[in-house]
Amino acid sequence: MALTLGERIADFGVFTVQALVFLVVGGTMILVIDRISRHFGGGRVSQAQYLTVMVLSLFFGLFLKWEEGYRDSQPLRLQNESLVREIASLKKDLDVKTTNVETLERRFDKFTADLTEIGKDTGKTLHGLQEKLKERDSQIVSLQKKTAIRNQLVQLRAEGNNIIDKALSSPTSPVPAAEREHWSANTIQYLRQNMDARHVEEFRNPPTPALHFEGVPTSHDVFASDVGARVRVLEKFINEMQ
Repeated sequence: MALTLGERIADFGVFTVQALVFLVVGGTMILVIDRISRHFGGGRVSQAQYLTVMVLSLFFGLFLKWEEGYRDSQPLRLQNESLVREIASLKKDLDVKTTNVETLERRFDKFTADLTEIGKDTGKTLHGLQEKLKERDSQIVSLQKKTAIRNQLVQLRAEGNNIIDKALSSPTSPVPAAEREHWSANTIQYLRQNMDARHVEEFRNPPTPALHFEGVPTSHDVFASDVGARVRVLEKFINEMQ
């Protein structure tokens, strides 16, 4: 861990004070030794001995200071090594998580692409179903219209047969001409509104030959034959609606 300038200056000051303390302690020891030597009648400590003790005291103090710093640095070194191992482990875990995230991103992209394709296919399928439903609805409407037309043609045919029955069942009575004209006009109007001009023309001028009825007056025979021809035309139209 890097020290700031203030911390470096503070450490240097502490080191200087400690060095001075060791020098003072060494000098004090020399003075004590010198006094003891004189007290017991010995010689005075020489200047060389004095300097030697001072230097040894200084180096001893420096050694103690270094040894203290070394001992203090051991926990820090172990702590740094532990932090390095922890950082390496965290980096490894981060790499694994990064790989997992990349895998998830690829899977998500693939899922999104698949979902888009499914959406496109679903849209096409839905559009096709809608078109089929429209076509079916159109067919249902057409079938309903054809059924309604067929039912009405059946009704008009029944009315024509009733007119024929009236004319043949009462040969002595006048033919129901007014009823025939009313029936014919209603039929032509219905054909014009719900079918086409070909059907109207074919009803007005039946292509099939008229049938004749025996045992009735000529007027009734002609009348019934005319209505019968138109009834057969209606039967033809009904068969076309099958």
